[in-house]
This record gives sequence, C-alpha cells and structure tokens, in this order.
Amino acid sequence: MVCNWFSLIFLFGLYQAYECSDAIDSVQKLIPVHSKPVPTSVFQHEIQLDPDGNFWLFWNVSGTNITFETHVRTRGYVGFGLSQNGKMFPSDVIVSWINSDGSVYFRDCHTVGNVVPKVDSNQNWYLINGFENDFGTVLTFSRKLDTCDEDDIVINDDTIRTIYSYHEEDPISMTEMQWHGEKRGAQSVMFLSSSKSLASIPNNSIKVDIVTPPYSIHLADTRHCSLHKIPPLTKKHHMIRYEPLIQKESLAFVHHIVISKCPDTSDADVGSTYDCFSTSTPDRFMTCSDPVVAWAVGGLAFNMPKHVGFAFGEADSPKYVKLEIHYSNPSMKSGIVDRSGIRMFLSPDIRQYDAAGMTIGVNPNPTHIIPPYQKSFVSTSYCNPQCTEKGLPDTGISIFGAFQHAHVLGRAIKTRHIRNGKELPPIAEDKTYDFNYQDIRTLKEERKVKRGDSFMVECTYDSSKKNKSTTGGMSTGEEMCISYIYYYPRTNMSFCLASPLYDQISKDSEKAFEQLKDWNWNDKHIRQQFQQLVNNSTYNTICNGPIKLESHSYKTVIPNPEYPYHKPSKSCKNSIGMN
Repeated sequence: MVCNWFSLIFLFGLYQAYECSDAIDSVQKLIPVHSKPVPTSVFQHEIQLDPDGNFWLFWNVSGTNITFETHVRTRGYVGFGLSQNGKMFPSDVIVSWINSDGSVYFRDCHTVGNVVPKVDSNQNWYLINGFENDFGTVLTFSRKLDTCDEDDIVINDDTIRTIYSYHEEDPISMTEMQWHGEKRGAQSVMFLSSSKSLASIPNNSIKVDIVTPPYSIHLADTRHCSLHKIPPLTKKHHMIRYEPLIQKESLAFVHHIVISKCPDTSDADVGSTYDCFSTSTPDRFMTCSDPVVAWAVGGLAFNMPKHVGFAFGEADSPKYVKLEIHYSNPSMKSGIVDRSGIRMFLSPDIRQYDAAGMTIGVNPNPTHIIPPYQKSFVSTSYCNPQCTEKGLPDTGISIFGAFQHAHVLGRAIKTRHIRNGKELPPIAEDKTYDFNYQDIRTLKEERKVKRGDSFMVECTYDSSKKNKSTTGGMSTGEEMCISYIYYYPRTNMSFCLASPLYDQISKDSEKAFEQLKDWNWNDKHIRQQFQQLVNNSTYNTICNGPIKLESHSYKTVIPNPEYPYHKPSKSCKNSIGMN
C-alpha cells in the first residue's frame, strides 16, 4: 500500500489568499493579476500580503541583516510587523507615514493590547527611505535578524507570522492614531528559506499547463484526479519552474495539487477523471505514484537552483501524468466549477543535474496515533542506514529543498540527519509550523547525504483540545508527519517510511493496535505511558531504491545519536543596534 499512498502523501491545507503569478494567460477566470508595484531596487523575495493586492512586501537578507520594502495602497499611516501567533498583540511592529512636507515619521514599536503601539526604548528598525507615489506609500527599512531586544522578535528559519495594517489618513501623532478597522491582516512567511522570486526564464522555454477539466465542487471533501499527456518533446528538457494556476472562485476550496508520473497509462486514458480514492479505480492508474510537482496552500512559484532541473523528454521521463486536486467544501456550497492546475516551465537549455524527490517520515496509516489532551506530543520516524546504503549512489546526493508537512495538530517539525552516530545540523526545522502556510524551504547551503546516513523526522503535536485520539491518514482530520526532500542527482529511491509496531504490548501488531483502541486516554498516566511506548517501540521501515528493498523491522525508534547535535548558543553582548 505504501507505493499507492505515495502520491497522496503530500500536502493538505486551509485557505489563504495569495497572488498566483504574473503568467496565467492560458487559463480563463484565474486569479487576476493585480497591479504589482515596482520596487526601488532589486529584491530577491516578494509576497503579496493581502488578497486584494493593497499591501506588498519585498525583502533581501544579507549576513545578519534583513532589508524590507513595503508598497501600500494608501497615503495614510502604515503598520507592519512580526507576531508570535499572527495576532495584533503582542507583536514587534513599525509605524510610519509621510508628512505633508515629505518628511517621514518612522518608529520601532511593540503592541500590548487593543491600544496604540508603544514606542520601543531601543530603535532597532532603521528607515532607509520613504515617499509616496502613484501606488501609495513606499517604505524601505532594515534591522538585524536578532536584535537581542526583548521587545523584538527574532527572524530565523521558523515560519514567521507577519502582520500589517494601514489607514487612509495620517495621524496628528502616535497617540492620536485612528483605528485601522478591516484594513489589517496576517500572513505567514519564511524569510530565510523562501524560494527566490526572481528567475530568468529562457525565451525558448515551453509552458505546459496541466489543468483539471471542469469539475463541480459539491462534496465536503474530495480528491479529484484527471489524466494528462505531456506534449511530445524532440529532445531532453528540464523543468526549471512551476507555479499554481488557481481559479479565483475556487480559492477557498483548493487545498493541494499534486502531479505524478503515470508509467502504465496511454493516449486512450488521457482525459479520464475519477475519484482518487475510489475502489473502482483501474489498476494501471494506481501506478501514478511518483510526484513530479506538489503545491499546497501558501505556496507560490518554485524555482529550481540554476544547476538543477526535473528531466522531461527522455525515454524514462514522464509522458503521462495524473493531476490530483484536493478540495474541501465543509459548507457544501454549490455552483462552484473548478478548472485549476499547475503551469510548468520546460527549458531545452539542460542544466548540470537531474532533480528528484524523496519522502521520509511516518507511514500515514492508522498505527500513527496522537492521544488527546496533549499539549506537546512527539512522533518520530527513522529511516535507517540500510535504506540509504542500498538506495543511494556511491557519490551520495545533495539536498537543495525540503517540504515539511503535518496537519492541523502540527506545531513543530524537524528533519534530522545522522552519520556514523553523529547528528549533523537539521536539514530543516520549523519550531512554529503553520498548517495554513505550506511552502518548500530552499536550503541556504545544500546538504550532502552519503550512503549509510540515516534520517529522522520529528513532529510535535498539540492535541490539548481533542477529546479522542487522532490517527494517521490522508484526510485533514487525520495526521501526518512527512518531510519531502528535493535532491540531485536523480536516483530511484523515492520514499523511506516507518510505522510503530507497539511490540511491547503484543508481538502481533494487529492485536497490539486493537488493544490500544480500548485504552483510557482520559488518564494522564496512560497518556504518559503511551509516549514511552512510542519511543521504545520496534518500527517497521519500508523503503525503495534501485533495488526494491523488502520491508523489515528494527529496534530503536529514536537511536539517540552518540553525538547529538546542539545548536551553538548565541551571544547578545554589545549587539543592540546595527553594526
């Protein structure tokens, strides 16, 4: 079943409006392109913070500093900042406006409640430029990633909640600011690991749009699949970029999109549509299991590194693909007909390496259990050295991106890397995971993985508001603990997943699982006992590579590396302000 699940492993989310792309001309009724402002200089990253295109954020990171530029459709005051929880307080903010004489009021502040922000005693956000233009108000400013100021939020690799607000009028002073009303919002951002917005697309590139035939979104939860053919290519091409094509009317319903290879289909199957989980699905469609593209809520376009691309046009390249779209319509709204999908950019200018993807983590099945009433429950999977020893080439692989995924209970995810008993720095770590914002993390430095290395994926869940256990699975109401890694050079190793056997209860895993159904989760001691059970269970790991590996069991779910990784401690001595 793992191979069939593999195409379903990816990406479930909640709605969050965003700018689709600046290249959506081939599909009608998609998100209209807003009048995107032009930044004052070259910025590597950008995001539209509000659904109407009234608040844009651009940024660059250099060393220990970050530079922002906001373009806001107003000639009144502007508020922008960072929040631990996405709420307006407590938060670390700047407040600014352009006076009638052209001078700029700009202050580093913090919020403490539904009152005017308080000006910080240490001004760690620094104004570079500010003016008004035809779009509205433009502000360029910078700060240290870590100011070592208790009123400021550290900008790190975690998902950061940005908040914004604006008003059509300038206040007379900070103490007389008018309430912004509905002109406010929050948006999660990965400042240090977002894919660069700028990408040079060769003029000879081919745009391939894979969109679903018109589909009526009428059920509460649907995974709709359709089969497509890649246009014939006379020579090898590399996919260097992909971006979502989301129909405007469907924004609130499209949760994830996956494109997978279909090795056993043919021209006769093109255009077929079906329920992805239907038991009547033809067997040949079930082999559409190796993802090529994956997108989820919050994600924008993804650009491959300049030396890497996904191969098309070769004998073993995808010729037929499955488009899977997950729709959620809990209110059972009718009359929504969707035609969303993905646009891929294929370049004939071949890059140095062929890319591939691999899924590691907890096998998404009912044996993955999260008890209720737990503020911080940890599930851990282990991809053992035997898998990478057989599955990876002698030269190893280089990881350039990672997508960490859990469902609504997820609060933190870490992808760990171990070599010869020594734990290396995490491949990816997010201590503030946001289910409403899911995107691929671009690693600042590519990670070399050797044969015989091992992985652990560690997920922390908050089930404190649940009154019954949550099990693993594909639906949003179930849970997952997955890390999907992008790497090169391409191999055939595509997954390494583990499931607990609970062999301390019974050597028969089915009997052990049945006994767990009767456990009294209201008992605190039972919940504590279960965490120990999970930590010490034998796990069944399933992986594949150039040679199909047999399923096997091994002890030590958490190997406790002989030399665990400890993040270097920081020093804030004499670091207030800019250097």
